[in-house]
Amino acid sequence: MQTTNCPSCGARIVFQSAASILAICDYCKSTLVRRDLDVENIGKMAELQRDGSPLQLHAEGRYRQVHFAVVGRIQLRYEQGLWNEWYLLFDDMRGGWLGEAQGTYAVSFLTELSEKPPAFQELKVGQPLTLKGKLFEVRDLQAALCIGGEGELPFRVGPGYQAPVADLLGNESTFATIDYSEEEPLVFMGEYVEFHQLQLSGLREFDGW
Repeated sequence: MQTTNCPSCGARIVFQSAASILAICDYCKSTLVRRDLDVENIGKMAELQRDGSPLQLHAEGRYRQVHFAVVGRIQLRYEQGLWNEWYLLFDDMRGGWLGEAQGTYAVSFLTELSEKPPAFQELKVGQPLTLKGKLFEVRDLQAALCIGGEGELPFRVGPGYQAPVADLLGNESTFATIDYSEEEPLVFMGEYVEFHQLQLSGLREFDGW
């Protein structure tokens, strides 16, 4: 854990993960890029839209017996509505993601491939695709738009950030996502999970709960 101060308002900024390069100040919403621990203010982050998610920054949980903390979020809009990608920091120092869309939850990790995946334009729904020796089927192709972010993140994002993505389904509950927002596509592999399996605490409280 490393700390610095927001150059805009002076508030204390904590980087919990050594892999995080961006943080959004909780107080003034400045977007701060870390250059080892000199931080540069690159503008204000857009307000996130209310979406009724029970998750929030600093919530905690467990996945496959390893404790994690929720340290960041990217909120995106796609054809069916809003979708959150929560950035997780595990006790074993791995960074992972908890995807949340319409009550569905999925945990994934950035995965390196020996071969570059096909271009986004080459993919079609129903197409089989093998990644890391595992067979998947292309289930959805979306051109998502980033609304904003909060907390700390391992890469730079901002409102208007385009994210063409391909969602693939594997055997049982496994899945993969190919993110084409970078020059080199990013591949995330993981599995769908039930909300109760994550043993979450520190969730948002709603009237009537």
